[in-house]
Amino acid sequence: MSKRRWLLYSIFGIVFYLLFLIVELPAFWFAWGLNRYTQGSVQIDPIAGSLWNGNGRVVFYYPSTTPHDLGQARWQINPFWLLTGHVQVALQTHHQDKRITTTLQLTRTSFKLLDTDIEFPAAFVGQLHAPLSLISPQGRVKIRTSALLVTAEQMEGAAQMEWLNAGSSLSSVQPLGDYRLDITGADTIANLRLTTLRGDLELTGQGQVQLRTGQLQISGFALPRARIGELEPLLKMFGNDEGGGKRKLLIIARLPPMLASN
Repeated sequence: MSKRRWLLYSIFGIVFYLLFLIVELPAFWFAWGLNRYTQGSVQIDPIAGSLWNGNGRVVFYYPSTTPHDLGQARWQINPFWLLTGHVQVALQTHHQDKRITTTLQLTRTSFKLLDTDIEFPAAFVGQLHAPLSLISPQGRVKIRTSALLVTAEQMEGAAQMEWLNAGSSLSSVQPLGDYRLDITGADTIANLRLTTLRGDLELTGQGQVQLRTGQLQISGFALPRARIGELEPLLKMFGNDEGGGKRKLLIIARLPPMLASN
């Protein structure tokens, strides 16, 4: 065998061996990468499978010391997307009362949600944002988007959040109604529109999220459509009656950064 042919076989052998190692990379590397990308907010343990196709239990930490079990997850990564500078991950999680189905496109400075459906109990929102736990939100929350691109300071695309069979421990009226929040990215801000789909309490409003600061503000009105007397204790929390039970609605909050700035 000539030296040239031996060298050629050696190169092919090394290349195929490296490809084998890449294909067989353990799932640990996906868990490690996700933990690093989310700055410790999302962890997967225990894990099984490979980097490209695996499963494990997802735990979301927010605040950073409070774990929230999102259930068992399965993921698939298409390696050909790496040639475009993206990581594309098909992700599904299943929990007793929480569900996520999404395709994620990740870069170092952005993420994109594709064909996404998320569902969880409204009480989970109170666990993530302590002030909301005071009203003990009830019902189900659904989030949907076909395409939403997010960077540290920009958003493109649209999403819808629905609060279905909405209720609160502060009111005897159960449920209060069904509500939808439309979210539309517009460069450095996200425009918000709150509408009522059905129910005895009408909530309407418009607002924005300043993506650079996380400042959220929605202003609008709360108006009883029926059962005014039963809704009055809850409506008093909104402020003075402007006639017919109508109250001003003002929501001001600061959201955590969608993505860490570099």
